[in-house]
Amino acid sequence: MQDTTPEMYQKQLAIIFSKSERERAAMGIDMIDFAYNTVKNSILSEMPDLSDRALTVEIFKRFYQNDFSPAQLEEIAAAMMGE
Repeated sequence: MQDTTPEMYQKQLAIIFSKSERERAAMGIDMIDFAYNTVKNSILSEMPDLSDRALTVEIFKRFYQNDFSPAQLEEIAAAMMGE
C-alpha cells in the first residue's frame, strides 16, 4: 500500500526517529499487539465458540497463510491441536 505522499512519509520518519530507542520499541510492540488483537477479534466474530487452542491455531493460520501451502498449514494446525 503506497497511499502516503513522499513528503508525509518523510515527516513520519522524522517523528519516528526523533523518539528514543525505548519509545520506538514501545511503538512497535503496540503495533504488534494491535494487529494481533484485530486478527483475534475478527476470528472470534466469525467463530465465537472456539476453544483457546483452536483460536491460537486460527490466528496462526491467518498470519502465516501466505508463507505455507494449504496442505502445510493443515499439517501444522493438526500438530498444534495435538492430533
